[in-house]
Order: sequence, then structure tokens, then C-alpha cells
Amino acid sequence: MKNKKPFSFHYLSSEKLRQINFSLTDFALFFIFLLAVSVGVNYYLSVKFSTDYYKVKIDQAEKEYSDISQELLDKVDKMEKELALLEEKDGEMRTYAALPPINEDIKEMGTGGSEIEKHNEDDPSTILDKLKNTIDSLSYTLDAQKNSYDIIFNKIKSNEKMYRHIPSIMPVESAYLGSQYGYRTDPIDGKRRMHRGQDFAVNLNTSVLATGDGVVTKAQYDSGWGRYIKIDHGYGYETIYAHLYKINVKKGQKIKRGDVIGKSGNSGRAAGFHLHYEVHKNKKVDDPKKYFFLGYIK
Repeated sequence: MKNKKPFSFHYLSSEKLRQINFSLTDFALFFIFLLAVSVGVNYYLSVKFSTDYYKVKIDQAEKEYSDISQELLDKVDKMEKELALLEEKDGEMRTYAALPPINEDIKEMGTGGSEIEKHNEDDPSTILDKLKNTIDSLSYTLDAQKNSYDIIFNKIKSNEKMYRHIPSIMPVESAYLGSQYGYRTDPIDGKRRMHRGQDFAVNLNTSVLATGDGVVTKAQYDSGWGRYIKIDHGYGYETIYAHLYKINVKKGQKIKRGDVIGKSGNSGRAAGFHLHYEVHKNKKVDDPKKYFFLGYIK
């Protein structure tokens, strides 16, 4: 039996009326085709949108993680530098307390933890490993530093009287460190010669402090040092405070660490207002910076 086309579609082409006949089956197949295409396109667009959306979110999360990790690494790096300064001060304190320096092999055990190969620095696992190793290293070094300070403290407390005589503070507060101990070009005549102390740039009439207990052996004027004070602290230590504006102590006077012994100025051979400070140990000049400790040792 001949298949009939119950449906027809008419359209005008070149001034001629044309007709397309189709059956219900044809219509159903065409509808199913359009539906399949629509579903396919929607599925593709949905998958692509989801993939792009989550990729953006993942990239954003990784960037935030990387930024936070780098911030932590920067803070840890700053802590390492501050701890290195503490270790340097520890060495000075050990010199002050007549203790041997910390064994280098022991110090090495607390270093190197943060040194990781530079490749794949953006890899999260590499950053985490670097943080973990660095924190472990800092933890070890910090424990060793605490033990060292305990030893120094106990040594000093065991002979408190002697250590109060050793110069151990800056002779002026909040001062700018000028010319340091060692060879330099003289600011007055331009010649290179040994500078035997530490200069502090301060304003006129700044209080000058005794850096340790002792007895004043000189409080007078000198053409080079101007008004100056010399203190014998005992145990082989002496200190000198030069270019003063005013002297507040007398020869033979006993003083304590932190006492105001004079006022800063520019008397004598001085290019400007400053305090020249010297430390002598067993009749030999020593670098004053080795004896600058935070606060008073009580």
C-alpha cells in the first residue's frame, strides 16, 4: 500500500507555488533530531561552563594559597635573620661571662633546614616542605638559644658582684653610632689613624652614664679629649668618656652602673657634639661594641 503523506508545506519559489509533503513519522523524526541537537548543545555548554568556572576558582585558590605561603616564608625568613642577631649577641654575652662560644657542630644542627632546591617553587608540596623544614630548624635553634641564655644567666648570677663592675651598657641612651673602633680618616686633619673607641652623635648636654660599677680615677680637662672622665672598674676593666660639656663626678668617687657622671659636649679636639667612649681591658684598648648589652644586668 502506498505510504501517504498527510501533511504538506507550501512555499513560493520563483513565482511558482511548491509543495513539500511529509508524514507524521517524518515530523516525529525531525522533532527528535532537533531535541537531540538541543540537548547535546546544552550539555556541551553546561560542561564547558562548569569546567571554566571551576578552573577559574581552582586557579584563584592556588594563587591565594601561594600568596599566603609566600607571606609565611617571608615572615620565617625575617625570624631567621632576627635569630641570627640573637646568636651574635649570645656570643658577646658569652665573652662577657667568660664562657666558651657554642660549639660550631651544635650550631650547624640548627641550620640548613630551609635550604630547598629552587625548582618547582610554586608547587604546593615544595612550599609546605620548605616551611616544615624551616620551622623545625628554627625550633631547634630557639631551644639551643634558650639553653645558652640560661647558662649565661646562671654564670652571671653566681658572681653578681664581679659582673656589675664589667662595662655592659651604652654610655648614652638613644644615640646615633658615629665613628667606630678601628682605623679611620681623622675628621679634623684628614690623616688616617687608629680610632681607639666608639663615637656617639648626641645633642649638647645629653646625660652620660657609667657603664659599670667602679671608682673615678680621672675627672679633668685635656687638650685632646677636652673634659673627660676615666673609671677603674676593677677586674682589669677601665672606661673613658671624652669631649664632655660638664663633669658631675670627682676623682676617687665610687659610682654605680647607670649613674649620670657628666653631660655630653664638644670640648677638646672635637668636630661637633658627640661622646667619645673607650673600653680598656688589661691595659689594652678593646672594641666597645663587644660590651653593649640590652638593659642592665642586675
